[in-house]
Amino acid sequence: MKIVHTADWHLGKILNGKSLLEDQEYILKQFVEEMKEEQPEVIVIAGDLYDTSYPNKDAVKLLEQTIAELNLELNIPLIITNGNHDGKARLNYGAEWFSKSNLHIRTSLEDIKKPIIINDVNFYTLPFATLAEIKDYLNNDEIQTYQQGITQLINLMTEDLNSNEINILIGHLTVQGGIRSDSEREITIGTVEEVNERYFESFDRVLLGHLHHPFSINSEYIQYSGSLLQYSFSEVNQPKGYRIISIKDNELKGYFKKLAPQRELEIVTGDYEDVVQERLLVKNKDNYMQFRLSHMSDVTDPMSILKNIFPNTLSLINNEMNEQLNQFEVDQTMHQKSDFEIINEFYRYVTDQSLSDNQSKIITDVLEEIDKGEY
Repeated sequence: MKIVHTADWHLGKILNGKSLLEDQEYILKQFVEEMKEEQPEVIVIAGDLYDTSYPNKDAVKLLEQTIAELNLELNIPLIITNGNHDGKARLNYGAEWFSKSNLHIRTSLEDIKKPIIINDVNFYTLPFATLAEIKDYLNNDEIQTYQQGITQLINLMTEDLNSNEINILIGHLTVQGGIRSDSEREITIGTVEEVNERYFESFDRVLLGHLHHPFSINSEYIQYSGSLLQYSFSEVNQPKGYRIISIKDNELKGYFKKLAPQRELEIVTGDYEDVVQERLLVKNKDNYMQFRLSHMSDVTDPMSILKNIFPNTLSLINNEMNEQLNQFEVDQTMHQKSDFEIINEFYRYVTDQSLSDNQSKIITDVLEEIDKGEY
């Protein structure tokens, strides 16, 4: 049996004001062509198909077209769970009807004890849920952390688990020790969201979404597929693609298969003049660029100049200013100083000047309004 594991498509993603829908359409066409060759018995999509709960119509259309090709034209069964970016209602629309064509969409905790059985393999789904939703489902207000909630859900799921069969868990969460990137929205606010991998030991394999690095964790049985594309400059140089799991004689083996994007994210560091004179080598002028440059303080509108040469420039960082900020050290007495003193010291550190009387008055007025709760 062959299983394809993917996740974190984030359809409709906008990076620094640039829609990535064209790139997503390109990579999904490539993914569909790969599936024609792979011919898996099932494709697992472990959450975050959309980038927002309210995706635009073009993102919805792209997902519908892709799922139709995979499920209806290629006749491949699919199992889909929601992630923290997805809107459950939108993703779950028509789920009962779709299941008749082996398109299984699971967004409810009510189904966690009901495996989807394909070729005698039990696929258990743990859709993303907030801590409040987990507490409500378990009817337990004493749960304080996300790990406590997930642990109780896992215990519930594994009560009737048959260890003589192959049991695979599909979820969307963070396992302790996983490598993060800037594009992953926090699952919880105000509580620890990571879950220890030992709680998943009852399963033969755990197929996860949420972390975008396909090698986020070093585990024999837990794996992330990673995202299909690079979605932040912290993901530069990360491989992107999908995972394949093969089952033969009750033995599970897997590997990662890389996809080639239309454009990558690229970071270029150097001197401004070297870049605009094209003396500095880049991988591809059409890549999505972040420039980290020096000696451009006297240049008017450097971003526009860069975009004329590199049309997909998305970010520009003044290296000299960045170095100044990095060198600004907080001394041991900082917590004893007033907000105004901290602001004044920071301003003096960056500009070598003290605040003017007018600037001081404006900052003092703002701080007073904040204290009164007026901001």
